[in-house]
Amino acid sequence: MHAFLRSPKFAGALAVLLFLAANVIFSETLGRYRIDLTEDKLFTISEGTEKILHNLEEPIVVTFFFSESVARDYPDIFLYGRRIRDMLKEYQAIAGDKLRLEIVEPEPFSEEEDRAVAAGLQGIPTANGEQIYLGLVARDLTNREASIPFFSLERQDFLEYDLTRLIAGLATDKRPKVALLTALPMAPGGFTGLGQPPGRGWVIYDQLKQLFDVETLSVPFKTVPEGTDLLLLVHPPGLSDQELYAIDQYVLAGGHAAVFLDPYSEAAANTRPGMPSLAPESSTLDPLLKAWGLEMVPGKIVADIAQAQRVNMGGGGPRAIKDFVLWIAARGDAINRDDPVSGNLEQINLASAGALVPVEGATTTIEPLVRSSAVSALVDASEARGLPDPDALLRKVVPDEKRYTLIARVTGPVKSAYPDGPPRKSAADKDEADSESPPPPPHLATSRSPVALIVGADSDLFDDRFWAQVQDFFGQRVIVPIADNATLLINALDNLAGSDELIALRGRGVRDRPFTVVAAIRREAEARFLAEQERLKQELATTEQRLKELQSKMGEGEVVLSPEQEKEMERFRTRALEIRRQLRAVQRNLVHDIEALGTTLAVLDIALVPALLTIVALVLAAWRRRRRRRRMPV
Repeated sequence: MHAFLRSPKFAGALAVLLFLAANVIFSETLGRYRIDLTEDKLFTISEGTEKILHNLEEPIVVTFFFSESVARDYPDIFLYGRRIRDMLKEYQAIAGDKLRLEIVEPEPFSEEEDRAVAAGLQGIPTANGEQIYLGLVARDLTNREASIPFFSLERQDFLEYDLTRLIAGLATDKRPKVALLTALPMAPGGFTGLGQPPGRGWVIYDQLKQLFDVETLSVPFKTVPEGTDLLLLVHPPGLSDQELYAIDQYVLAGGHAAVFLDPYSEAAANTRPGMPSLAPESSTLDPLLKAWGLEMVPGKIVADIAQAQRVNMGGGGPRAIKDFVLWIAARGDAINRDDPVSGNLEQINLASAGALVPVEGATTTIEPLVRSSAVSALVDASEARGLPDPDALLRKVVPDEKRYTLIARVTGPVKSAYPDGPPRKSAADKDEADSESPPPPPHLATSRSPVALIVGADSDLFDDRFWAQVQDFFGQRVIVPIADNATLLINALDNLAGSDELIALRGRGVRDRPFTVVAAIRREAEARFLAEQERLKQELATTEQRLKELQSKMGEGEVVLSPEQEKEMERFRTRALEIRRQLRAVQRNLVHDIEALGTTLAVLDIALVPALLTIVALVLAAWRRRRRRRRMPV
């Protein structure tokens, strides 16, 4: 017995048992401790998300539908589904009993698939007619519901943001309140611009009303309305110091704002003939912008050659279509893909947009969301007046190789634009304040927390004619978007109306990290088999051509072939069949080799590490045994 205990077999068995026991012990005692070794920390939950999950007051039930078995043949979807599942489990571990997770696999023609369809989830059809479901439904105790019909691969950089936003939105029972201040006819009843029905307002205003509680803020005002979750300024009118101070204090107190100014408003300039415009030609927010760490270059607009919109100058024919450099169609790398506000946008149309630049000594961070191309320059805003000649403008533009920020996110601590306190009031204002208004709140010299702002140097991007085709269908407006301008505004408001924790979330880059050695082996196998396939195809073509030549002789009157010709024809036919068989074999071998490579890698991945650990354990046991023998007295 003693000899067996000292034998290598016993040492190997003991090493395996210790390995299995360690796994069990670690999973039971250290299961909640995790180490994220991925480069982008894909499974590390941010502090903002943790705070939102910890602060949940009522339980939320999350049902995740994932067709795991069907998705195995589609690696990108399969791996993304597992990543979503693992992240939801992390959410559950953080939230505890306030987040109940149910994972459902809707197999084809099952009751689970019926549940997915009833929940409004979108299935993606596969080549064999089955559906892949990758969606989520969340409910609170009052059966309020929020869902993600399908987790798009294009949004995987923003997975944590989308999940946290959905849960945070379900945890509150009211729509965000937006205070809108504008001199443009966004709301119904405003002045009428070219091509717009009287009093209808802009389509984008209707879309905002569906998602937010929108209250129009009119001048004069002394404070931002109480309960405002978000302040939206779109080409505001000229504001007094008292009104600017009210905005300044709102932002310093932690209020969020989206500000869209304009060095030249096309909407204000293009009113009907004989009808005075109620909106100024340009808008500014000085001195607030400088206090926030940026400014809009005064009197200048951006001309962009590479991203110029194609416009019809009238007259018909191809010559009437021109590149208009003052109207920008921002796309590609001009749009920030790492921010949840702009990450899913394809194109933003702007008209006579200005340029935002940081000021010296700024304490904020200016992060571009939309910018110009490198083939752009600043020109005088006066160039946009009247009916500019596109060709003449194009000749004037001398690109300076700079990329100008058109829309930006502004974050960080700021100081008041009014360091000496509230601006002086007139005598009438003082009398009114003494008789009607409660005492003002104490002056804030600095922001209570880092500000959260989105600032744009264009307001025309929300005008219908720049982003949508609007048709009247039996009294209803039918909208066909031609750009993502409305989505940009809704994303911005949705983001800013959330908590500071949600605003702080950013996209995480999920880069494709291929196995380069495996890819090289695969390419080598494909090259070898494809070369053989090409050789066989050429031989088959030659053989079939020779058969056609022999058969054509029969069509020319040679009804009976000679024995030699018949043997040759039969040989070509046999060879053609043999070549086709070899071609099928080549294709099968290619697939077999690639699958065999995958199987080998899987076996190595699963078995190699335990085997190495076992070998190390055996070697250590043998070394210790020899060491003990040397120490034993003879």
